[in-house]
Amino acid sequence: MLDPHLKDEDLWALMPQLSVEDIPALLVHPAAKEQHVLKFLTRRDLPEASLGLIAHSRWAGTLRVQCALVNHPHTPIPDALNLVKFLFWRDLNQVAVNFQLAADVRHYAEQILFQRLPAMAAGEKITLARLAAGQVLKALRHDKDPSVIQALLENPRLVEDDVLYLASQQRTPAPVLEAVARDPKWSARREVRIALLRNARTPLSSAVSFIRSLTAVEAKSLATDAKVPLAIRRMLQTKLGKVP
Repeated sequence: MLDPHLKDEDLWALMPQLSVEDIPALLVHPAAKEQHVLKFLTRRDLPEASLGLIAHSRWAGTLRVQCALVNHPHTPIPDALNLVKFLFWRDLNQVAVNFQLAADVRHYAEQILFQRLPAMAAGEKITLARLAAGQVLKALRHDKDPSVIQALLENPRLVEDDVLYLASQQRTPAPVLEAVARDPKWSARREVRIALLRNARTPLSSAVSFIRSLTAVEAKSLATDAKVPLAIRRMLQTKLGKVP
């Protein structure tokens, strides 16, 4: 039993010695603060019952405790699902990529974040684009802001198929295609370059630089490809010495 007369600093000094049996007393202790509860939540060995107690205490009304509870792998799933909806977008993304958590919790966080995307500010989307995964990452591929796409291209979870999707879609805005074409990592990929050359919206200045790097076989194939814009095909034919 915790001494109810302990002061804040005394309680903090006792934290390493407290056991899960002390949690009920800690949650109602007069000197208890958010930092004490958060310290307990860093313990990965906390049982589900103890986390359930915290989830139903007054401390579950603070954002940092909510986030810590949702990110704890032993928090009862119904409690975690109930708390997810209160999290900010950055915390939702953290939950969505935390593979120590139950799939139901991760997917719900991803779903809420996906629903909030249209209302997010440009700066928030740019930051999220560098961190996102799964369906949120795929949704950001449709963003018309080149700054968001530039940030997305820096995302370590982005794969070539995602970039090919951007480069091959005829509805992708020219500034977005230009961002792909200027990216040193992705513009070096052969399939990405070919997809950009086949897209009529790719700025001509970007396409010209790619033509120079094509092999004769690639140039010959693209020169007869009806999906390649006429201006590009003529440049390719010139490269091959076949001016129409």
